[in-house]
Amino acid sequence: MIKLNPSKTPPLPILVTSLSVSAALLGDAMLYVVMPSRPELWHLTIAQVGILLSINRLVRLLTNPLSSVFVERYGVYTPFRISLLASLGVLVAYAFSKNFIVLVFARLLWGTCWSVLRLVSQWVASDQSTEENIGLNLSSNASIIRIGSIGGAVFGGLLSDYLGYEVAFMLFGMFTLIGFFIWIRRSGYQHREKLVKKGRKATEFIGVLKDPNVLVLSISSMLAGLVFSGLIGATLGHFLRYKYGLDFDFILITLGVATVTGFALGMKSCAEVFVGPFGGYFSDNYGRYKTLVLSSGFTSIGLIGLGGFDSLLGIFSVLILVFVMGVMLMMQLLTLVGVVANDESRSQVFSVYNTFQDFGSALGPLVGLSLITANLLPMVYSVSGVCLFLLILGTCLFLNKRRPTSLETT
Repeated sequence: MIKLNPSKTPPLPILVTSLSVSAALLGDAMLYVVMPSRPELWHLTIAQVGILLSINRLVRLLTNPLSSVFVERYGVYTPFRISLLASLGVLVAYAFSKNFIVLVFARLLWGTCWSVLRLVSQWVASDQSTEENIGLNLSSNASIIRIGSIGGAVFGGLLSDYLGYEVAFMLFGMFTLIGFFIWIRRSGYQHREKLVKKGRKATEFIGVLKDPNVLVLSISSMLAGLVFSGLIGATLGHFLRYKYGLDFDFILITLGVATVTGFALGMKSCAEVFVGPFGGYFSDNYGRYKTLVLSSGFTSIGLIGLGGFDSLLGIFSVLILVFVMGVMLMMQLLTLVGVVANDESRSQVFSVYNTFQDFGSALGPLVGLSLITANLLPMVYSVSGVCLFLLILGTCLFLNKRRPTSLETT
């Protein structure tokens, strides 16, 4: 690991890497806004849209471990460059193809690209950190990347309405291309082509789970991903429609449930951008276990309270608590994973962690939309919140009992 003086701002390699990934994320974020609301633009049914918006996440169960093999064998420079360029091809398919099969392959390719882009950004953030600032750097990396989610969702929808979705995707492609050239010139990794002389085999991905610390943190990330990213993200609109109906009458205007849901989920993206670095800061300065337990406790309280309010203002107040504390929770887990990973196992550990989290996120929509009815969602929120808190508490007790040097709180 590079030895640096602790700093309150992420180093330049982290910034340019995070911004490059953020630019590549613009098109994907826009797709989640435009395609479900205007499937006719691609001549798709709503069922086909559901497949397209989930298949990129499912393929990452395979591509996450493969990406770690590629990074260890070829370094971060070449896989990252190839993934950025391949993401441009994905945007071309989004913009100009109306063939469902072509779009399926584009989504599979994007899932593969995302596995590499996310892993390399985490690798660089960890590589550029010390024990004193790894929480801040990893959380800052995650937050900067989520700027792409906000930009793609907000500006993608506006550009699509006024200029056409084809133009919007091409403009986002230009940002990706700019990010590509900035990264290859300013990242500092162009002369570090080989990180490991001989990469691990894909079968060694499972071997990483023999480390109890990695296994426990990965299981925690799976449940956190199920609750925070999958369950809340997928069912919130369904819950609001069940509770309030299709329209919300305010003093001067009437808003549809989709618009209100968009505002609510926009708060989640804003929390990921603006709260994330604070999560890393608290982890570095006030204790990783303490911050993790407190954030999970407040998240659990918020989830329990979701079904207890009749007013929309009350619901939004509780959602703010859930989103802020949920981001804090995710940043603590990410920091602990970064501390566990050493130089040789870093890519494998992050890959395992990401895969468990992706699997949990993929289960969320299935549990919340396919297996239960809307009237049971408040109970599901409450049960999931309690289970999450108990699992996090158990994780901290387990790690604290083992007390490896790298995991001691500050």
